[in-house]
Formats: sequence, structure tokens, C-alpha cells
Amino acid sequence: MRGLKNYFNQVVYELMQVIIPLIPLAYLTHVLGMNSFGLAAWAIGSMDLLCLLFLGSSNLLGQDLLRNNLDETEANVFWNVFVIRGLAILAAAIFFGGFVWWQSQTNGLYQSHHDLLRASLLLLVGSALDFSWYFIGTKRPLRPLLQATSTKVLFLVLVLVLVKTPADFNNYVLLIGWTRIVGNLFLIFQLPSTLKKRIHWHIGSYLGQWLKTLTHVLGFELFALSGLVIASIQGPTEIAGMGYYEAALQLTQVGIVLVITVGVSTLPRFYQIYQQNNYQKLIEHIDNAVESVTAVGIPLMFGTAATAVQFNTWFLGQGFSAVGLFMAALAPLILLLGWNTILGGQFLYLAGQARVVNFTLWLGVIINTTIAWLLVPRYGLFGSIYALLITELMIFAIQLYYAREVIAFGRIIALMSKYMVTGSLMYLTIVVTTYNWPPYPSTTVFQIGLGIMLYVIGIVLLRSPLVKKFGRICKSYLKVIRRRYRTE
Repeated sequence: MRGLKNYFNQVVYELMQVIIPLIPLAYLTHVLGMNSFGLAAWAIGSMDLLCLLFLGSSNLLGQDLLRNNLDETEANVFWNVFVIRGLAILAAAIFFGGFVWWQSQTNGLYQSHHDLLRASLLLLVGSALDFSWYFIGTKRPLRPLLQATSTKVLFLVLVLVLVKTPADFNNYVLLIGWTRIVGNLFLIFQLPSTLKKRIHWHIGSYLGQWLKTLTHVLGFELFALSGLVIASIQGPTEIAGMGYYEAALQLTQVGIVLVITVGVSTLPRFYQIYQQNNYQKLIEHIDNAVESVTAVGIPLMFGTAATAVQFNTWFLGQGFSAVGLFMAALAPLILLLGWNTILGGQFLYLAGQARVVNFTLWLGVIINTTIAWLLVPRYGLFGSIYALLITELMIFAIQLYYAREVIAFGRIIALMSKYMVTGSLMYLTIVVTTYNWPPYPSTTVFQIGLGIMLYVIGIVLLRSPLVKKFGRICKSYLKVIRRRYRTE
């Protein structure tokens, strides 16, 4: 029961982070159109990649040191990390300037949109003013959470007022930058006065630690953003495709969040069993975690592929029906990322195999970049998607090999077989039944309802162990409710 409660709490929080941005997404695609939205997606994605590479690791470093470094005061950690962030921002600005100059020599996309690229620099300034890492590291996450929510609401209101035609794509980028700056300024004014103390500088030591934490920013987000930037280099005419790619990533993120939180919610129990050195329980727990991720991931994967085209046609607009094809291609990532959360995010780290996880991530950077570079000229943004899929599959295969003592490949096949059969039948039924249906919201609602009904019936008929577990959980909740009712 506690695990289910933790899962729902985490799902609600994570879904809020990915669903709120979908409201302006639908408005922007209708107003800006394919090309203007694609240009904005390219500029924002390029700067977000730069912020992730140069500032993401310093955020994680600050949080970790504030939580665990008992030898240094908060003021020492804060100001040393602040200087490291300043150096990182300077390096990012120099890199960005050099990269844009290099591409402007031959790339028409960069030559024609210097104003848009300059506007995107506001995102770097806004990220530089981000001090949420301090509040999270000192266990005060409510302030940055409220700030992030209020900033998104402010952004939504301003978008509705200032972005009204396809020519306003520059305003859209400026709005993101300015709202990020203004939102983060509020956090600066909430920093405590206790930070104004005499401190000891350890810039060299902190710089070394910052370089070591670079591994922690590697992963799906970096792979996805790098695919967008590579497309701007190798396929600069694929402007509409960049918009399709960005929209598909945002929408697919909903399914990814649901599956990843299944794995993350099992981490406390996993850690407890590992500390007890109970090998048999550990194997059982990993089996349960993998099966739970598979049971949730497969219907989301097939459901996304089956409903994406008709959904995006009415949600994003007629010109964005191609986003559905991008989402169908991205759908396997929902399951792969869930599995990688169990293997790399839980077992290998706790088993002292952090080097294996780090190796797979660095190897993933090389493979993703190489494959995208080779495939984008021929397949456009689909080349970046293929690179993502191959990279995540490679990471899963290597991590599974090192975790073979607790779960073998054959066990994965056995666990997923029932759900794969049910999911495949669900997909085929939805596609065949609604193939010629018009792209209306009612069509999507029917597809989702039909898919849920078919999947539930399928796993019940195939006697999935999760059905019995779910029944036991429901009985436990009913007992608790009855006891509370009697006491009242």
C-alpha cells in the first residue's frame, strides 16, 4: 500500500511538470504553424542543450554538497558553486559564439536567423540566475516548486497575449527567456542573509568535482536535444521536422513519466532489501519491478502508436498530423527507459557498478551522436529518433548483461510475453476499428476506452500475476476504510 501511495504521489508531481507545458503547446502549434514553430523549437532546444551541458551538472553538484558535505558551511558551498557556475556560463557563452560563427560560414539556417539566436541567449541568462539547487539541497523544495508553477502560468498568459501570428516566433523565444529570468529573480530575493559570511575558497577542488558530475547529465534528455542540434547541422532545411520532433518529444514524455515513476517508486524497498543481503528477496523484487514497468509500459507504448496520428491532428492542428508518426516511432522508448530505470537507476548503482552505468552513458553519447550524424541527411529527424532508439537499446543490453545474476534476458522475455501479446492485439484492434474515423476528440476518447478495456480483459484472461496483486491491494485498502468507518 505504501509503495502504491508513493507511486501516485510521484506520478501527480511529475505529470504536472509535463502536462502544464502541453497547454501552450497546442495553442502555439495552431498559431505559429509548422515552420515558425520549428524555428522556435530549434533555437530553444539548442540553448537548452547548452544549459544542460554547462549548468546541469553544477546544479546537481550544489544539491549534493549541501545535503551531504558536513565539513563545509552552507555559505562555503553556495559561493564556491556560484563561482563554478559563473565559469560554466562564461564557457557556454564562448562555445555558443564560436559554434554559431562556424555554422554561419556555410549553413543557411544559422545565417538567416541571428536575431532568433541572440534572443535565445536570454534562456542562458535565465538559467544562470537559477538558484533552485540551493533550496532543494537545503531541503526546501516548496519554494522552487511554487516559483516554477507560477512562472509557467505567467508564461501561458503572456503567450496568449503576445503570440498571435506565425511572425511572432521570435516573441515566443523572448517570452521564454524573460519569464525564466523574472521567475528566478524571485528566488534570489529569498536567499537567506546567513550566506553573507566569510568563506574559504576551494575553486580547484570544486572544479574537479564539477567535472566528475558531468556524467549525471548524460541520458535521454541530452540524447534527444543533441539529435535536434545535429539535424540543424546535417539537415538545415528540415525546419518543419524540428517542430514535429519537439512536439512529439513533449507528448511522449507523458507516457515516459508514468513508466519511469513505476520504477522509481520501488527504489526505497529495493534499497531496504539490498541492505538486508537477502538475495532471494532481491531477485523477487527485481522481477516484480520489471513486470510492473512492463505491464504499464507496453499498453502505453502500443496505445501511443495507435492513437497518435488522429490525436495530434485535432490537438495540434491539421499541419501537425505528422507528429503522430514521430510519436509512433518514439513509442518504444517508453518501455526501454522504464527498464533502464530498474537496471541502471537501481540495481547496478547499489551493487557498486556505478562505473558500468557511467560507461554505458558515455558510450551512449558517442553512439547517439554518430548514428544521428549518419542518418539525419537521409532520414531527416527520423534519423535522430532511430539514433535514440538504438542508443537506449544498447544501454539496456549492456546493463542487462552486468545484472544477469539477478535477471537474465530469458526472464525479461518470459515476463513481457503476456503483456506483449495483449498489447499487440489491443494495437491492432484500435487501428483496424478506427482507421477511417475522423480526427476528433471523441475518436481519441473512444480509442483510449477501447484500449483500456481490451488490455484489462487480456491480462485477466492470460492470468497475469499483477491482477492478483492488485486484488490484494484493493482488499487491503477496503479493510483500512472499514476500520476508519467503524471507529468514526
